[in-house]
Parts: sequence; C-alpha cells; structure tokens
Amino acid sequence: MNEQQKPGEIPDKSVRPSSEPQLENENKLPKLHTMKQDAAQYLKDRNISFLDLVSKEHEYAQEHPEKFEYRERVTEKAWFRGVLGLVFLVVVAAISYGVYVFLLTTDTLPPTETTPDRAFIPVEEREIITIRDDDRAGLLEKLEAARRDRLPSRSIKHVIVRIESFGGGSRFATIKDVMETLDFKTPNGFLENLNDKFDILVYYRPDGADIGFLLELKDHERAFAHMLGWEKDIMLDFRNLYFDADVTQPLLLFTDNVVRNIDVRSVPLQEHTTFSYGIFAKRFLIIATSDEFMDVLLGRLLVAPPR
Repeated sequence: MNEQQKPGEIPDKSVRPSSEPQLENENKLPKLHTMKQDAAQYLKDRNISFLDLVSKEHEYAQEHPEKFEYRERVTEKAWFRGVLGLVFLVVVAAISYGVYVFLLTTDTLPPTETTPDRAFIPVEEREIITIRDDDRAGLLEKLEAARRDRLPSRSIKHVIVRIESFGGGSRFATIKDVMETLDFKTPNGFLENLNDKFDILVYYRPDGADIGFLLELKDHERAFAHMLGWEKDIMLDFRNLYFDADVTQPLLLFTDNVVRNIDVRSVPLQEHTTFSYGIFAKRFLIIATSDEFMDVLLGRLLVAPPR
C-alpha cells in the first residue's frame, strides 16, 4: 500500500524495474572492438593475406629507403659546450701556472760562482786564493802566504786558484791557467794530455811546508814520455816553489826509486831537499817538492783512491 503523500512533496513517478531482467543485463559483458578485427576486415576487403601485406611493405622499404638523421637535442649541445669550456679553462690555467713557475724560478740575479771541486785525496783544510789574469808575482805571493800558515804537522791543505778578469767576472783556474801564469816551459802536448781538474797541495812539516801537484792524466804513457823530456829543464820552472831554499839546476840526474810499491823518479837538490814525480794507477801524475811529501801523498792515495 502506498504511503500517504506529504504536503509539498513531489510525487515519485519512477517505476522500479523488475529484479529478474536486471540480473540478466548485469551478467552480460559489453562487446569490445579490437585492432585485430579491423585488420581482419582490412585484409578481407582487399582480398589479401597477412604475408602479402608484409612482403609489399618490405618491397616498399627497399624502394624508398629512409635516411637516419641525428638531431642534437638542446640539452646535449649545452652539455658538450660546457665540457669543452671546462677543458679550455683547465688548459689555460695549466699554461698560466707553468709560465708563472718559470718566471718565479728564473734567476734574474747575476750568475753565482760555481762551487770548486773537492781534492782528489782527503785533506785537512781548503783555501781559495784570488789573483788577476797573468799575475805571476801575485800567484807566487799567494802560494807563499798559504804555505806560511801553520797547520799541524803532516797536514795537507788544498789550494784553489780563482782568477778575476779585468773586464769583470771570475773563474776557477785550470791547470793550463796555472802553469801558463807561472810561465812554465812545458813540453809540447803536455798540457793537452791533462784534464782540467787538478790539485795544488801544501804539506806542513814541523820546520816548514812543501808544495805539490796532483794532475789527472788522459794518457799515462804520453805523460811519462813528456816528463822524461822535461827532466833536463824542469827545475828551472819549479825552483820558485822552493821558497826557503835557493834552488838551481841540479848537477845530478834523476834516478828511479820505489815508494810504497810505486815507481818514482827523483833528483836531490840540496841537503834534505829533493824533487820527485811518479804516476799512480795510470791515472794521476804526482809532483812533490820533497821525499816526505811524496810518501804521504802516495799513502793517502792508496788508503782512499779517487773515484
């Protein structure tokens, strides 16, 4: 029985469907239209098969090949330019730093003097004397002053000669500089057979001091031949290095002696005064102004041979 309608209420005119037909419609699924159905209809309308369609598509692709064109994206261009800019900045920074280091480490001051070489043998003291070019008197005076220094007996001092040029600058003397300054009349080819490195040595005794030379040879046989030829005049050159004795050309000849198993040639000059020379290890020419100094020099060479 219908409920009584209230005043102002719109009457309900809708009719509810019966429950049974509604259940049947809800159980039915809607029909879907797919691409497979379209493809089947397309093949049916043109009376062709799927294989024919694929074959024709392949033939068309061969007749009309498409070219692949790569188009850079805006983001890729920006990334590449950024990397390129960063590399450029790194290269510029590296070059700038290299130029800075070069300018910083370049010595703009006047060149400093080279360090003189060490003596061939162990010595107790080293002294640098300075002379002018071709200053024979100055060199003899400086050698005499170095000789008069009082060191303990049997000590050896290494004397290094530095030559100052009149035009400015200085250099350490070679053996050629020293012998030419002393005006030594050396045999032809003698100086050319010597290396530049050499030692002027002063040996201290209780009652004085002696001077000697240690020269590095290029050819020991040539050096020995030169010394044999120089024997008749050598004391005319070395007599000025005997500061306490008035040495003249000896009347006697050089004789062979053996000192510490080394052949040495020597000549007596005055009482307790001799001149001797010898070749050590086919490498060094030893010149000493006393027998005692020759013995000490050979002893130090044997104990600590130069390398």
